[in-house]
Amino acid sequence: MANLHSESVDILFKSILNLESVEECYKYFEDVCTINELRDIAQRFEVALLLDKGWNYQQIAAKTNVSTATISRVSRCLNYGEGGYRNAIEKLKKSEELN
Repeated sequence: MANLHSESVDILFKSILNLESVEECYKYFEDVCTINELRDIAQRFEVALLLDKGWNYQQIAAKTNVSTATISRVSRCLNYGEGGYRNAIEKLKKSEELN
């Protein structure tokens, strides 16, 4: 997604990195995203977490009501993408171990 890179996207990401709590994130993302957009993003990350835990597509679809096409897309990104899901999952695992 090289065409995604721009000064405005950099500023957006920097603003997110400056958030300091889950409550701040709720306030920010409720302003920036529609409820459906935020739910979709959260749902895709949940799918990535379940794939990382070894769940199969049918189990994930039953738990999340996500289509197998979406699960497949998340799986492709998780395994062959830029490493964003993998990095976030690993950091989340580490932070949960410390808490």
